[in-house]
Amino acid sequence: MAVKSITFDKFDLGIDLRKGASVSDANRLRDMTNAYVTTGLATQKRPGLVKVAELTPGTKGLFAAFGKLNCFYSEGTINLGTGIFNAIKLTGYAAKLKEVWFADVFNGQIYTSVEYENGVVRHHYTDNVTTLITDGNCPHSKAVIKASTANKIFAANGETVRYCATDKPRDWTTANDAGFLPTGLRFQGARDAKALGIYKNNLVVLTQDGGQTWSVDPDPTRMALTDTVDNVGTNFPKTVTNVSGDLYFLSDFGFRSITTQQWTNNLSDADVGSPIDDLVKPVIRNTPFVPTSFFHYGTGQYLCIVGNIIFVYSLSRSSKIAAWSRYTIPSTVDAFAELNGTLYFRSGDSVYRFAPDAYDDDGQPFKVSLELPYMDLKAPGQLKQIMGVDLVMEGECDFSIGFDVRNADCYTPVVRLRGNTRPGGMIPMSCSGTEFSLRFNCLNKKLFRLDSATLYYEELGAI
Repeated sequence: MAVKSITFDKFDLGIDLRKGASVSDANRLRDMTNAYVTTGLATQKRPGLVKVAELTPGTKGLFAAFGKLNCFYSEGTINLGTGIFNAIKLTGYAAKLKEVWFADVFNGQIYTSVEYENGVVRHHYTDNVTTLITDGNCPHSKAVIKASTANKIFAANGETVRYCATDKPRDWTTANDAGFLPTGLRFQGARDAKALGIYKNNLVVLTQDGGQTWSVDPDPTRMALTDTVDNVGTNFPKTVTNVSGDLYFLSDFGFRSITTQQWTNNLSDADVGSPIDDLVKPVIRNTPFVPTSFFHYGTGQYLCIVGNIIFVYSLSRSSKIAAWSRYTIPSTVDAFAELNGTLYFRSGDSVYRFAPDAYDDDGQPFKVSLELPYMDLKAPGQLKQIMGVDLVMEGECDFSIGFDVRNADCYTPVVRLRGNTRPGGMIPMSCSGTEFSLRFNCLNKKLFRLDSATLYYEELGAI
C-alpha cells in the first residue's frame, strides 16, 4: 500500500476553541502558549523579558510621553535620575496611590485619573504646582478619554458623561463650553457609563451591555448622538483600545469590538474574541486584577493583560492573519507602555521590556506549547497508520502525536527533534487511528519557530 503524506504549514487563525477537537480546521490550534503567528504564517516563540530597572518604591503606573516612561507618586520626593524614567508628583490630595486609570497628553501637559489606597479617585493636570482638579463639576471618575476633535476631556459620570471647557481641562463649569451628554437617556439596559473610547473621531460611551457614539465638537451645541450598539459593552475601562480602525475591549463574556458594517455604514458589534471565549471567561471571573489592554504598534498586536496572563491578538491584513494566542509571564503586570517601538511593562517596582532577541525571561526559561486539533487527513472514518514525521523548524522541541480524541492520554512517546528534519529522512513514529493531533513543547533559552509538519501514513480502510 502506498505511503501518503500531508503537510501542515499555516497557523494563521491561532487558537480557536469554537468547534470540538475532532472537527476543527488544521490552521486553528487548540493551544498556542508563549508563541504567536508570524507574517510568514509560522508559529514563533514570544519575545523574552529583559529587566530594565528597579524603580524607587512609591510610584505607580507607566506612561510614555515626552521621550520618557513616566510614573506618578503623591508623597515625599522621588527622583528617578536622568535616564528614560521620570517621576511626576501629584499634589492636592494626601494619600498613597493605588492605581493609574488614565493618562494622556493634553496641551503639552499630562492629564491623569488616579485611585488612592482609600478608594478615592481624583483627576490631576500637571500644569500647576497643585495638580489636583478642584472644579466641583469634575466627576473624578475612572473612565476618562481625550477627544482631540473637540479639544476636551470627557469623563463618565453615572448616567451622564461630563466634559471640560475647550482647551481648559481645569474648567468643568463654564456655561456654553463645559457640560454633559445625557447618555443614560438613550440606553435600553444598564445606564451608567463604564468606559469611554474614540472611534472614527467620535466619542464611544460603553455601559455594561450597550454602546453609543457621539459626534463631539468644541461647540457643545454641535454635539449629537450618531449611533447605538445594543447587547455589547464592558465593565473594564482600561481595555478599550483602537486597533486597526476598530475599537476593541474586554466584555464580561470575552473580547468584542465595535466596527462599521461595510455595506450599510452602520455600527455593529463583532465577537472578535469568540475563538478564545472559553479561555477568557474563567480568567476574568472574580479576578482581583485590573484587566488592561494595549495596542503595540511595533508588532501590530492587541494585548490584554489579566494578572500574569496576556491574551494576544496578532493582526496583519497583508498576510491575512487574525490569530489569538496567550502568553504567561512570571509576575503580574500593573502597567504597559510603548516607547520608541519597544514595549515595557511594570510589575511592582520592576520594569521589563519585551526583547525580540531574548528567548528567556530575565534568565529563566519559559515553556512554549502548541497543540493542533485532531485531523482526519482528508479521509474521515478511515483507519490510518502513521509511519513517521518531518518537521521544518528553528530550534528544538518535544514532539508527540495524539491518536484517540476520546482519551487525552493517548499520545505517542515524546521524541525530541531539532531543526529541519527533511534532509535526514523521515523520523519514524508509529500509531494508528482515524484522526490525529500534533503536540509541540519547547522549554529552553533558545529561539523556536515551527514552519511546517509533515505526516507520512498509510490508509488501512474503513473500520
